[in-house]
Amino acid sequence: MSISPTSPLARLSQIATASAQSAVNYRLELIDNQLTAQLNKKIAALQATAQNPAVPGLEQQAADLTKQQAIYTKAEAQASQNGVALGDLSLQLGKLAVAGQGGDSTTFDQSLSAINTDIGILQPLGYTPGLQNDGIAALQANGIGIQSSASYNLSTPAGQALAASDIQAAQAAIQNITGISSTNQTIASSIQQALQGQISNINNEVDTAQTGVLATDAQQIAKLKQQEQEQFHLIELALGSVGTTTTMIQSFETSGNTAPPPGSVISIMLGSSAGEPTLPVANITTSMVSTTA
Repeated sequence: MSISPTSPLARLSQIATASAQSAVNYRLELIDNQLTAQLNKKIAALQATAQNPAVPGLEQQAADLTKQQAIYTKAEAQASQNGVALGDLSLQLGKLAVAGQGGDSTTFDQSLSAINTDIGILQPLGYTPGLQNDGIAALQANGIGIQSSASYNLSTPAGQALAASDIQAAQAAIQNITGISSTNQTIASSIQQALQGQISNINNEVDTAQTGVLATDAQQIAKLKQQEQEQFHLIELALGSVGTTTTMIQSFETSGNTAPPPGSVISIMLGSSAGEPTLPVANITTSMVSTTA
């Protein structure tokens, strides 16, 4: 006995299948969201601890070296700026010597003023391991050792000779300071480059260590994702028997029974005996029942 497409049982079968599938899809969606949230928590926890044990020590070494490098970078910059001022100072001493020999008091005082300006521009180098005291602090404290033209009386040979002697002493002092400053600049640059090399090597070690950890984490994350998918599919299979109710209805109708047991669900739907309530199945349509999630 085949089931008529328009029979109450056929309609009931369609409704039962659609309702069961809709309920299963809804439950699967909730389960999938829950499993995804759990997976994201596991991945976040894994990434939060994804660090090679050697990395913190290496990073601290790099930080300490970076601080040292900053000291020598500053020292190199100061020596470079001082070199410019010392160069102009030497030039002004030369003009001062010529003016003193010629008895030119105006040019002498103008050059001496420029020299004092250059001395004020200089930046004394603080204590830095490996570098020498450049003598700039003492120069600024004691001065260049040259007086104004009026103090020498440049109109006389004796005054000119005294001025020349003081100028020569100042030139020797500035030459010494310039030499030390230049050497400090070279040493500071070399130390800075050496420290940068060490920092780069340490950073490479950190990258290598972290790359290995990240590769391991990537494998673990892939495994967690696979486990989550397998778990979902198992649940999906367990909830996938949506045709049970339909099968029950179809098997009843095809069995040839014309009178379902009194009081059963099917008897109520079909009205198997007089006086029993009947479910108006014939008025139920399935056009509004979605069969998709």
